[in-house]
Amino acid sequence: MSPHLSQIVAGRFDHTLDADAALDALRRDGFTLDEIESFYVDPPGQHALIGIGGDSHSDAGTRGAGRGALWGTLIGGLAGAVVGSIVSLYHGAEALWLIAGGGAWLGALAGALSKMHDGKRSEATREHPVEPAGGRMIAVCVDRAGSEARAVNTLRRYGARDLGRTEGVWRDGGWRDFDPRAPLATV
Repeated sequence: MSPHLSQIVAGRFDHTLDADAALDALRRDGFTLDEIESFYVDPPGQHALIGIGGDSHSDAGTRGAGRGALWGTLIGGLAGAVVGSIVSLYHGAEALWLIAGGGAWLGALAGALSKMHDGKRSEATREHPVEPAGGRMIAVCVDRAGSEARAVNTLRRYGARDLGRTEGVWRDGGWRDFDPRAPLATV
């Protein structure tokens, strides 16, 4: 049997005092301790979700970098070989290899960097995420009728950023299947 999915509203806070004030306000608004969870989300890339560290092998903004590096290596190496062959006439064969290798290295760097950009949510996938920023998060289970609007208004009033909603496993006063890479639906 699959676990029951709850409706969850959550937001991140830049300042601990704002988050604490939001927690107090949520309790005053009638939310119980079992409906509210506060926790810290590490900055993007620092969740150690893959064996070698990090959260994914690449993000949405670096998808074409490998191809760019390959083309840059070929073009830079070729240009370096041409220049190196001329210089090698005066300084020996070592100059050819040194300049061709340097051209390939610089070409790879330039090619990779030319294909990188800030990832957009529209191009994000599980393998290539665009992670939300880190910070203190407050999540509220809003399964009770009419509680979502109250939670959203309270979190917004106290400065929550990346405010959103999702479905998840809420058990024993906490969001049990939270994934720091998964973006929330905008409220």
